[in-house]
Amino acid sequence: MHTVPLDQAANLRPSPPAPRSWSVAVTSGKGGVGKTSVAVNLALTWAQAGRRTCLLDGDLGLANADVFLNLHPRYSLRDVIAGAKTLEEVVLVGPAGLRVIPAASGVEALANLTGPARRALAHQLRDLGTLADVAVLDTGAGISQMVLSLVLAADEALILTTPEPPALTDAYAMVKILTHRRPGLPLSLIVNLVEQAAQAQEVHGHLNGIIRRFLRREIPLAGWIPRDECMERAVREQRPLSVYFPYARATEAIRRIARTLGARAHGSGTPGEFWMRLATSMEDP
Repeated sequence: MHTVPLDQAANLRPSPPAPRSWSVAVTSGKGGVGKTSVAVNLALTWAQAGRRTCLLDGDLGLANADVFLNLHPRYSLRDVIAGAKTLEEVVLVGPAGLRVIPAASGVEALANLTGPARRALAHQLRDLGTLADVAVLDTGAGISQMVLSLVLAADEALILTTPEPPALTDAYAMVKILTHRRPGLPLSLIVNLVEQAAQAQEVHGHLNGIIRRFLRREIPLAGWIPRDECMERAVREQRPLSVYFPYARATEAIRRIARTLGARAHGSGTPGEFWMRLATSMEDP
């Protein structure tokens, strides 16, 4: 009876399926709408639900996601890019096992790398797949090239707005640019700082009507978050809302949004694809 040597038998076995990952960018056309707080608490909610989640702080101007979590980073993605640290050494571990990458200036440094160097870095950062199945990207506000590069690299983008007219105008501007640059990018709307559901529905209906008329697309409502004193207190005290105020109205609202989004977040790519798309988007004019 002929037997297959062990080393050949190993080669005959089917390879395990490649890990899947899902990245979502939380962005806004205007500052001051609560973007970082929403990004942090969405990431925490998924982590608390048992999903391996990573939060990338991509806000070059403020870079304060670690402040919301009361973490104290010594290194950032810039150190990984410089070759001084590995990804494991840079990542912080927050509540519920949430992984946090203090990126900030590191993302900007990524834009200055040559093509081969970017691809090499992206290959290295595939290790992110061993840390997380879900990557939440907290971008800066506005429509700078760096913000757009982060959003365009994600699998999905959440546009955050408030009922205020300037925030709605800037949210539309963000949707318009993203639609032009990447028409197939899934977009969803979150309305923050509202008094009741009816107000959020009105805001969504108004903005979606304009988007439908002028951009020939729809933007679904992922959910709304009420104005909540607990949220303001959590920010002041540098405490994660969903950890210290688990029964607050805003916490419940974020959980509903997380469930809505998480139901379709089954992974659309392999770890490292986000980084490759990020490098590619930085090369766009």
